[in-house]
Amino acid sequence: MYHQHFGLSGPPFQCTPAPDALYLSHTHREALAALEWGLLHEPTGFTLLVGESGVGKTTLVCSILARGHHNVRAAWVTNPKLNFDQMMQVVMSQLTPGRGGQTKLELTQGFASLLNDLAPGARVAIIIDEAQSLGDDTLEELRLLSNADSFAERRLQIIFVGQPELMERLASPAMHSLNQRIGARALLKTLRPAEVLEYIDCRLRAKGRSARKIFSAAALNYLVAHSGGNPRRVNVLSHNSMLQGYAAASKKVSLAMLKHAVSEYEGLMSARKARTGGGESARGARPGRRLRLAALAVTALALAAAGVILCWSQDWFSSSPSQAAIGAVAIRPAAESVITGPRIPLRPVAPAVDSASINVGLEPSRPSMEPPRGAAPSAGAALSGGAAPTNHSGAAATTAQVKSIQVRYGDSLSKIAARYLGSVEALGELREANPHLRNIDRIYPGETLFLPPTQTSVGP
Repeated sequence: MYHQHFGLSGPPFQCTPAPDALYLSHTHREALAALEWGLLHEPTGFTLLVGESGVGKTTLVCSILARGHHNVRAAWVTNPKLNFDQMMQVVMSQLTPGRGGQTKLELTQGFASLLNDLAPGARVAIIIDEAQSLGDDTLEELRLLSNADSFAERRLQIIFVGQPELMERLASPAMHSLNQRIGARALLKTLRPAEVLEYIDCRLRAKGRSARKIFSAAALNYLVAHSGGNPRRVNVLSHNSMLQGYAAASKKVSLAMLKHAVSEYEGLMSARKARTGGGESARGARPGRRLRLAALAVTALALAAAGVILCWSQDWFSSSPSQAAIGAVAIRPAAESVITGPRIPLRPVAPAVDSASINVGLEPSRPSMEPPRGAAPSAGAALSGGAAPTNHSGAAATTAQVKSIQVRYGDSLSKIAARYLGSVEALGELREANPHLRNIDRIYPGETLFLPPTQTSVGP
């Protein structure tokens, strides 16, 4: 082993508690005193020891238990994930081996009997490590368990040892009753720079050498600067750097070896944080990506729906009678009417004034509509304002004049017949004059309709 290479009697920087190399800084001494007070004298029956991971909480617990107080029977629970029944089985197995129970009732009654059988001045202590991971129900059950101690002198002591999250949990409204009962409280802090040097020297002297014999001055200063005052981190960095010296067959750890150990440790920690952070950011990005994909899908569906509606509307309007008023209509002598012309979407127009000509309201570039059936072929001349045709004998000719109108807002065929033909009874004539109407109940503002032709005499 590498410790033999450096002339040590054993590994100096193990991460397990080492009672023979216990270093007590100022904050460690205060925390140890609080533990001992809670173990022997705390009248509330509850003690709290809090500190960051690696600062030495478990080492202090081992140290206080190693003192072997003859009047204290202690049970140490190291697994906080147990429920209350399982925890009580562990406690009873340590306090009274071979005696206990299986059900919750048997366990609590057996524990109450144990308290009643204690000699005067004796104590029972339950120490729970990593208590920040206890469930709310278990914490409440432990509070209720303390009610079994009904003696004037407190015989049951429950000590919670955990990380700072435990204080946050106890401060919540749900833990108000338990938090009120905790009397002794201690906060274990990290080491100061001078204490880090003392800690390293203490661990090495317990194995036969001093810090100055193993580490160069520059290496020690670098180790202190990168330890963060955390004893567990000091152990890891010191151990790894001594391995570097052992591999290089050096009797002393140099600054380069210490830097290599620190870079390896911090590099792995940074990579782990990067992987964790990257995973979280990737997970965090997934909902946003899903939202963007959902938005694109909704947009695509909306565009598709709009396209369907547009196609439907164009087909519907192209077959509507209103299209006849906008496009060119060719009315054939046959019984059916054929609507022709370009497909132009119908747009609302202002009510038009009645025109005296079929060409009013139509662009000059569009072809004129043919007159309805029954109109004389020469009607176009009369409508265009030119001289009425005459027969070869010079006698007056009879010409059928066709008039067109445009549908107003709110119009119906009955209203148009009453307004232009003088009576609703002329509805039949109006329908005959507009055979292109497929549905007489559906006419549209701006649509062109023909009035029945009127006979006029034209003289020479």
